[in-house]
Amino acid sequence: MMTLTHRVSPTHPRRPAALAAAPLLALLLSGCAVTPEPLTLEQQVTQAAADRAAMFAEQQPLAGPVSLEEAMARAVAYNLQHRQFLLERALEDRLLDGASLDMLPKLAARAGLRTRSNVSASVSESVTTGRVSLEASTSQDRNLGNADLQLSWNVLDFGLSYFGAKAQANKLLAAEERRRRVVLNLLEQVRAAWWEAATAERLRPQVQAVLAEARDALAKASEAEQQRLLAPLDALRYQKSLLEVVQQLEALDAELAIARAQLASLMNLPPGSAFAIAPAGDAAVSQVPKIALPLDDLEAVAMVRRPELREEAYVARNVAIESRMALLRLLPGATLFAGLNADSNSFLVNNEWADAGLQVSWNLVGLATLPQTLKTADAKEQAAEGRRQALRMAVLTQVHLAYRRYERSATLYQRFQALQEVERRINEQTAKAAENDAQTTLERIRSGAAAVLATRARDRSWAELQAAFGAVHQAAGLDLAPTDFAGQDLPQIIAALARSAQDLAARRVEVPDLGPAKPAQ
Repeated sequence: MMTLTHRVSPTHPRRPAALAAAPLLALLLSGCAVTPEPLTLEQQVTQAAADRAAMFAEQQPLAGPVSLEEAMARAVAYNLQHRQFLLERALEDRLLDGASLDMLPKLAARAGLRTRSNVSASVSESVTTGRVSLEASTSQDRNLGNADLQLSWNVLDFGLSYFGAKAQANKLLAAEERRRRVVLNLLEQVRAAWWEAATAERLRPQVQAVLAEARDALAKASEAEQQRLLAPLDALRYQKSLLEVVQQLEALDAELAIARAQLASLMNLPPGSAFAIAPAGDAAVSQVPKIALPLDDLEAVAMVRRPELREEAYVARNVAIESRMALLRLLPGATLFAGLNADSNSFLVNNEWADAGLQVSWNLVGLATLPQTLKTADAKEQAAEGRRQALRMAVLTQVHLAYRRYERSATLYQRFQALQEVERRINEQTAKAAENDAQTTLERIRSGAAAVLATRARDRSWAELQAAFGAVHQAAGLDLAPTDFAGQDLPQIIAALARSAQDLAARRVEVPDLGPAKPAQ
């Protein structure tokens, strides 16, 4: 076995060039190093101020007390979480436009200039006699310019781009379902928060009146203790009873601020904004809201209208598309091309020419992965089917739980309503007795506080009933908000919400016929 060794002499021309290039390369690498640059305090303040201004920009100002319909409309139009999903949907729409353009043929234009320090000349050797011509020749100018315009279309890439665009279209539809899910949750939360705030504000004057009387009595009780007008133990017990009443009433008074803050956040109002809530009288808190559809119909509607199920259906579509794309990559690819070319080389006979052709390529080794590709595709589709069925079961459970919660809330509300009526009548009798000095001040305050607490318990039960009522709609996927509200103002969104509520109350809802459930034998 013979080994050929190439020795480099100290005068080899490449060695000094390599040694000279080493420091230059090290300098370039050191210049490419990137150091972390944390945000400065000024940058953070500027960004925070800009974000704060953008968070509440382009919102219609409040013109009066906020009704339930207006609160829902403001949440749909201005809530930042909903805006985020709108932006995500818009991004998916733009990506779909880009994916559609990928199906077009590729049109590439290139141009370049090249020069060299000497002439590109060469000699030739005869393959027959082995003689070398002693006269060097060239067929290329030292300075060259070239340009070409090439149109190409790969059939395989077109198929992959087509399926990729269909997958992106499904992603767009899935993003719309995620947006609908946010709207359903928003409307449920707004309904619960508005009724909590409205009932708390309606009761606030009574709370303030009884609280003022209790505080005044507490001050007088402290003064009586200091002047020893009562026995020390009796005075302390009297103050303890008053303090318990004051504590309960102050907790009720604080609930209004909490409910208003939650409602303001859902409507995207700045924290601490002063706004009034449309009054909810006793007439509004009396009739139990009725679910328009029976439980079986709610289940059927939920199976086709819940955003999560629709989103999962689009995901399953893309799983099937990915399987097709995996199989398509195993097929041969054919590329059609045509182009115009130009070269400035003066030695060429034709400096401008057109060319066209067909090129076929096929990765034969990829055929060996066909069985594994088919198994993987089948496993993905089975997993998607399993997720969809599990999600349907979860949706059915949510509908049942929401309906049972509504029934329980309706029963509890009726009990609290009866209790409130009893406490109201007790308070009236106590007040009449107090006019004849038959009752003490403490009993009168206790009676008034008990009546207020009973009313608040009834109102809180009503708010929970409204929340349960909205949860049934959310579980069934009954979206009251308009599908396309871009460019609509608040009055238009409020009108659309009102029409949807009227249609739902009148049972103008399409109920699909899914057939009877058939449990396994």
